[in-house]
Amino acid sequence: MPPKKGKEPAPKKATKSVEDRTFGMKNKKGGAAKKEIARMSANLKNSGSAEEKRKQAEKEAREREKKAAEEARRETEALLNKPAQVQKVPFGVDPKTVVCIFYKKGNCEKGRKCKFAHDLAIERKTEKKNLYSDTRKEEEETKKAETSADWDEEKLRKVVLSKKGNQRTTTDKVCKYFIEAIEDGKYGWFWICPNGGDKCMYKHALPPGFVLKTKEQRAAEKALLDKSPLKTLTLEDFLESERHKLTGDLTPVTPETFAKWKKERLDKKAAEEQLRKAKENTGRALFESGKWRDEDDSEATDDEDEDVWNLEKLRKETEAIRSEKEDARLAALHGTSNFGTPNFGTPGADTPAEDTPAETPAEEASAEETPAEEKSGS
Repeated sequence: MPPKKGKEPAPKKATKSVEDRTFGMKNKKGGAAKKEIARMSANLKNSGSAEEKRKQAEKEAREREKKAAEEARRETEALLNKPAQVQKVPFGVDPKTVVCIFYKKGNCEKGRKCKFAHDLAIERKTEKKNLYSDTRKEEEETKKAETSADWDEEKLRKVVLSKKGNQRTTTDKVCKYFIEAIEDGKYGWFWICPNGGDKCMYKHALPPGFVLKTKEQRAAEKALLDKSPLKTLTLEDFLESERHKLTGDLTPVTPETFAKWKKERLDKKAAEEQLRKAKENTGRALFESGKWRDEDDSEATDDEDEDVWNLEKLRKETEAIRSEKEDARLAALHGTSNFGTPNFGTPGADTPAEDTPAETPAEEASAEETPAEEKSGS
């Protein structure tokens, strides 16, 4: 099939301008020619459609408004600002190290093509250090007054990296005091961590993805929190709301039910206390408590006292028996040697009584040595 023929575009109306109509006219600068040209221009302007006339009128109105606004701005600047002189720099000075005076006033029309600097901090950056004044104290006071509330995110990261403390950390967790100080705007050059200062085991570095909130954001969050119903919620309202959530057959709390519950609770505690005291005397509880050591120590002390008393009594009895035997032996010995007659002393003196305890080996040895010494002496 042959392609369908589209609608042919309507031919544009040829509009002749004033120049075309006056082409070839002689003596255009004459008075009659000027009047004819003005008449032709008016006819040409009124010959258009209503839409074209409206657009042309709107365009002219916009141009007039724009021109009037520009003139008003210039008049205002002329009244408020002194007329700026031509900015000059000494020979050999880079113009980019000098701030544009028009940029300071906010009306530099050259923009990027301006040969002067459009950075208000350029003077501070290029300022030479005064060799005749010590500015350390001023810098220290300035740093003490600065906090993270006055910094942007880039400045905050630079300050955090410049502080060399807290490098030996044992964990990847970020210190909560560090985060709180940044969020509250209290972090500064001389901020000290409450968790041991530089010895804090947690990291003092911004976590990845951390975004510093501005003062406006923090103020908006605080205002939203103040308007929250949780801020004004009282304890009574909270208990009432929780009470409505309870389901089932439950006992309501009244003075009578509360007194009954309290009495049962106290009785239960008293019974538990009695049971606990009774269990303390059991073997396992006594072993776990460690009181058995004290009891063993007291028993051992009593046994030692009894042993000391028995030994003392036995020593006295032994000495008494030994002295009696020694007296009997000496009496028998002197009776035979001095008078030459047998000793008719007390019967049974030479033979110990049956109820007398037997001599110990040490006593027998001492008894054997004694006569030999006496014979040698005599």
